[in-house]
Amino acid sequence: MHLFETEEGDKWVCINCGVEEEIMIKGKGWEWIFDRHDQTLRCALCGNSDYDFDD
Repeated sequence: MHLFETEEGDKWVCINCGVEEEIMIKGKGWEWIFDRHDQTLRCALCGNSDYDFDD
């Protein structure tokens, strides 16, 4: 997960949305803070974690 500082507060963004929404993220001026590998975090854009593992 990537943590971005936004005008609405900090938001976690998954790897997939980070790639798919790169133009929107740059256009809105979101600043990357750091990355964290934690399956409990959820993306602010799609609501999923970075990776979904099948049980």
